[in-house]
Amino acid sequence: MELIINSIVPVFLMVAAGYFFKRFKFIEETTEKFLNNLAYYLLLPVMIFISIYKSPFEKIFNPHIVLGIYAAAAAVFVIAVIVALFYPKEKRAGFVLPAFRTNIAYLGFPLILHAYGTLALAEISVLTGFIAPLTITLSIIYLRFLDKDAGKKAHGIFYNVITDPLVISSLAGILFSYFKLKLPQFAENTIDMVSSMGSPLMLIVVGAGLKISAIHKDRVLVVVSTALKLLVQPAICLFIFTYLFPLSGIEFKVAVMTFAFPSALSTYIMVKQYKGDGELTAAIIMVTTLLSIVTMSGWILYLG
Repeated sequence: MELIINSIVPVFLMVAAGYFFKRFKFIEETTEKFLNNLAYYLLLPVMIFISIYKSPFEKIFNPHIVLGIYAAAAAVFVIAVIVALFYPKEKRAGFVLPAFRTNIAYLGFPLILHAYGTLALAEISVLTGFIAPLTITLSIIYLRFLDKDAGKKAHGIFYNVITDPLVISSLAGILFSYFKLKLPQFAENTIDMVSSMGSPLMLIVVGAGLKISAIHKDRVLVVVSTALKLLVQPAICLFIFTYLFPLSGIEFKVAVMTFAFPSALSTYIMVKQYKGDGELTAAIIMVTTLLSIVTMSGWILYLG
């Protein structure tokens, strides 16, 4: 519990900083737009690439775990998309993305390391390399589908998916990891430096876009999305890795915990980039992060 609290309190402090920066006009609308673009086109791709690049792919890759994780992500994505049909179109992206995308890097890595050790950390690092391309691709396809101007543009959804910087960085990371390609040391150091900016800046951007009133205004959507993320998704993982792709030991615990973390920070950046309801997404990120103090503790205790 102490580790969970120590991991989550800094998240709230950085989000609070962004919230007050925006309220006191230290962050203007143009600045917020610039920070969103910076995160989407530079920081997120670099963070995704380096996390996959450094993963020991050949040592702990398990195709059954990957298939199970894909099934869990796709199942919650489909459920969220169906539920979203009952709500206005402008709310759908802000509701669906945080319901199935998980915050592994910022909260998951330290918790897994503390709970299950270094081998478990290496395993979830490799899983991240396979989760990212799927969840990013599903997100972009859905965002493009909702885009009212998509049909007017020269290129279709497929073109926009394969040319998206997040998809490119995911695939590049997997190729580098699989073929054991090495970057020059100066390039790796530069990427590490840029990557270290990512999480703090994204937290500030989430805080800048947060409106406390959105939690109350869209409370039903917030509650449903939070339940899907913190309860339904890990429960689906539990079922899959108990009955469909049976696992045991550390592999089982890591596989279930992969989707027990709160909503990913990058969902806010993506929703804003595609002109979705960023306020709703920021509210869901905040609520899932807060409630995950209880739910993550519960899942860890249940799994042992």
